[in-house]
Amino acid sequence: MTTNDLRTQMTSICAEVLNRSTVGSDEDLVTLGMDSVGAVEIVTRVETAYGVDVVDVIFDTPTVSRLCDVVRGATLSGAPDA
Repeated sequence: MTTNDLRTQMTSICAEVLNRSTVGSDEDLVTLGMDSVGAVEIVTRVETAYGVDVVDVIFDTPTVSRLCDVVRGATLSGAPDA
C-alpha cells in the first residue's frame, strides 16, 4: 500500500467517524469534534483494517498523519501495536 493510499483511507475513516466531508492530515481530531466514542470507533476501524493498535496515539497525537506513521511503521516492522 502506498503512502497516499494509506492517507486517503485513514482520512476517510476519520472523516466518516467525525461526520465531516474532509479532514486535513495535520488537523487535531479532538479539535474537529472527536470524543471518546469517536476515538474508540477510529481505533476499532484502524485495527480492523490494518491490524494495528493505535489506542495510545489517538489520545497522544490525534492526527491523520500520526495515525498513518504508526500504521506504516507497524506494518513495516510486523509489530501489531503502536
